[in-house]
Amino acid sequence: MAITARRKADRAAGAAWCTLACVALVPASAWAQNWRVLPSVSSQLTWTSNANLGEAESAKDTLLEVRPSIAIQGEGGRVRLSGSASLNAVGYARDTNENELIPEVDLQGRVEAIERLFFIEAGYRAMQTSDDPFGARPGNGSYGNALTTTGARLTPYIQGAAGPNLRYEVRSDNAWVREIGAERASPAAGYFGHHSAMVERDPQPFGWRLQADRNRTKYQDSVQPSLTLDEARAVLTYAVNESLTTGVRAGYERNDFGTDVTRDNIYGLEATWRPTERTVLDTFVEHRFFGSGYRFAFDHRMPQLAWRILLSRGIDTSPQTLFELPPTQNVSGLLDAMFTTRYPDPVERARVVRDFIAERGLPTSVQQPTALVDERLSVVTRHEAGLTLTGVRNTLSMSIYHMLTEDAVPENPLSTGAPENNNVQRGVSAALTHRLGTSTNLTLSADLSRITATEATGSGEETTQASLALQLNLLAGPKTNAFVGGRYRKLVSNVSVDGHEYAAIVGVDHRF
Repeated sequence: MAITARRKADRAAGAAWCTLACVALVPASAWAQNWRVLPSVSSQLTWTSNANLGEAESAKDTLLEVRPSIAIQGEGGRVRLSGSASLNAVGYARDTNENELIPEVDLQGRVEAIERLFFIEAGYRAMQTSDDPFGARPGNGSYGNALTTTGARLTPYIQGAAGPNLRYEVRSDNAWVREIGAERASPAAGYFGHHSAMVERDPQPFGWRLQADRNRTKYQDSVQPSLTLDEARAVLTYAVNESLTTGVRAGYERNDFGTDVTRDNIYGLEATWRPTERTVLDTFVEHRFFGSGYRFAFDHRMPQLAWRILLSRGIDTSPQTLFELPPTQNVSGLLDAMFTTRYPDPVERARVVRDFIAERGLPTSVQQPTALVDERLSVVTRHEAGLTLTGVRNTLSMSIYHMLTEDAVPENPLSTGAPENNNVQRGVSAALTHRLGTSTNLTLSADLSRITATEATGSGEETTQASLALQLNLLAGPKTNAFVGGRYRKLVSNVSVDGHEYAAIVGVDHRF
């Protein structure tokens, strides 16, 4: 896939913007406090038998990648900042694709502008997503079907308490999303805003919550008007005991999707269970205009084990999806939760997690559903789980997911019935690392994914992908890790071209 000079410039500009924003968020006084900046650089040489997996003509090539990175974690005065940023320079020896610069960024910051009252959060994300969800997944040393999606977020909010049991919050979440390098004639770009006000009284044993929300999506350069969802809820809560709280919800919604205004009642149940500081279950189910909406989130951590389960169904747009995506490095997140008790300082814990991943040769993330970036109004049903288990010699990371995306309102112009926005994604992945000695580890990873157009589209489009990789990691120095390995990928599709790929990889990571 050819990449224009404009695309390269946009990618580089995105990374530069992120770096400047990072610096701007941090006042000079904060650096003297609990702060850690962790730079690193990695270099990788990949020989591949098919640099254009999924395209008509396969082509052998050798790729050289050089990736400087920086991880930041800190708390200074009233400022918090965490995340990472990298810029991957990719060169193709045989020019099967054009050389490119690929930013990958996930930074979040918070400023306490007025002590214990007014806060400002900001974030920036740049990540690789699939230009065609039915094409080959972009990944390590394979960027043929990749595009860069960027998202900036700004959230001012007021949060406080009036007495020991009464809390209030007023916030405005704003996100701007843009695609860079899409092959489509009209790359998706847009704005998502979530504006809310809430006042809540803790249950003793009875409590209550009043909440109003407005969700607004506007696609840039689109002939479609803004999509607006207004919701108001009253919740009566009851504390069954110290760890379990239940509630009854009732409310009203008004939805304006540009063609018609609909109104409906909201009613449902909710519950929160916190038996220990290591375990949290938060769930609700309610009637909405599209049917049942729900969320079931269960997090549990132990010194050697952490897992997360998420089941949800709700209304969704592309900017909203990218705004609500969890951190891209999901293995790092589970390890961070696992080490919370042993390393309560978040700054020190970030360093420990980074070193643990490098020393054991772990991936920072395992497979997740492909983000569908297009002009759409969808109902998304999402079921996923992730697990990380560590032992003396072995470390296991796993994920599994099932995601159904459907047009939300049949008569809406955004409900096109296209397979790109009406499909089922299923996938499973695992990475097992075994310590061979004090300085060597062996990592075996595998994944399988399938995307299928829903029956309503009548297209029958389907793509199945699988990969298997083996990598030997050598701790060459206190902060240097060398690795060598190979992988195999296979793609079977009635949309893209069937194919497979063999690749050999050698590289080195160094942490400063």
